[in-house]
Amino acid sequence: MFDVLSDVRVLEFGKFVAAPMATWLLAGMGAKVTRMEGLDGSPDREPYCIGDGLDGAAFLQLNTNKRSLCLDHASPAGRQVLHRLLQSTDVVVCGAPGPTLVHQGLDYKTLSEVNPRIIWLNVSAFTTHGPRGADVGFDGIGQAMSGALHLSGFGEMPGRSGCSWVDASTGVYSAFAIMSALLDRNRTGKGHCLETSLMTSAYAAMSWFLVEQAATGRNRTRTGNRAQSSGPSDVFRTKDGWIIVQVLGDRMFAKISRLVGRPEWIDDPRFGTDVGRSDNGAHLSEGVGAWCAALTTKDALDQLRKARIPATTVNTLQDALDEPQVEALGLFQTVIHPDRPALRLMKPAIMIDGAFPDLRLASPKVGAHSADILREAGFGTDEVARLMEARVIA
Repeated sequence: MFDVLSDVRVLEFGKFVAAPMATWLLAGMGAKVTRMEGLDGSPDREPYCIGDGLDGAAFLQLNTNKRSLCLDHASPAGRQVLHRLLQSTDVVVCGAPGPTLVHQGLDYKTLSEVNPRIIWLNVSAFTTHGPRGADVGFDGIGQAMSGALHLSGFGEMPGRSGCSWVDASTGVYSAFAIMSALLDRNRTGKGHCLETSLMTSAYAAMSWFLVEQAATGRNRTRTGNRAQSSGPSDVFRTKDGWIIVQVLGDRMFAKISRLVGRPEWIDDPRFGTDVGRSDNGAHLSEGVGAWCAALTTKDALDQLRKARIPATTVNTLQDALDEPQVEALGLFQTVIHPDRPALRLMKPAIMIDGAFPDLRLASPKVGAHSADILREAGFGTDEVARLMEARVIA
């Protein structure tokens, strides 16, 4: 158990992936995160359904170690409750376009007037500034806008990644921003207005491609599974499956050239640099592909690992769960949940002193902690009962 942030209180108004991932990381470090929901819960409880009447897998994963408070914060009475909660809050995390934040009274100006020490972070599609500051978006929008989708896929068809890497990286950027602001507040006593966005996270991941384009006008195009910057680097079929092989640099290229029986590649001027090997990657992939096709996955990987060449199987989702390395690290934990006897959930992917933070609480049921959270904030038992009866909280 890690409690380095045990004194930090967070109110989270974010939904779906990016904002909840940020607060999930903070909660893993011991922060007391309260997930703020509407009186009937939130729509992000549904995606990746794992059974009738159960919350979806994304919600179950990203909301461990958190508590739930259902509050009608847009009503006058609800706004008063929120402002009282803010007195003992360190961080507020939102996830909406600028106009929506102002309409709901969740903008930085409004909340910082209640608590000037508040660290406020908003996750949006494009930030709250510029011509698209009021627009909405999801992960794929960032992939498309940054050029990542253009470089993915096969032939004429762009290909969106099945992994929500834009959302996930935005969550990590958000957690980093909050931690930085907390450190600065400890020094200065001042709160901060922070913003992250799907667009800027996607652009950061694509930055070296964009820098190259600005400098050279190269206009790269998609290369399927082949790497854009080196070779041979591709996905190859073996006798009984698929593997990925990634080669970078002269020494590694010489090793694989000899391994696959193509030593003439080493002195071929077409393959003298990583750039040349990438530009002529189709020829290299053909040669490595022929070598792989004659071997089982195990035999190919054994030889590649012995040669110190990065390679692994292309796992199915079940294969990924069953990876021996995952088991050895203790990356997943079985958590008891009210709706399901046992859930196998992933711990925050930060190893500290040789271990990952434990999952102390399963993801919360809708409003499971509303009364407890208000009482901890100084609300009396009768006051909480009146708010519940008036449907200000649920």
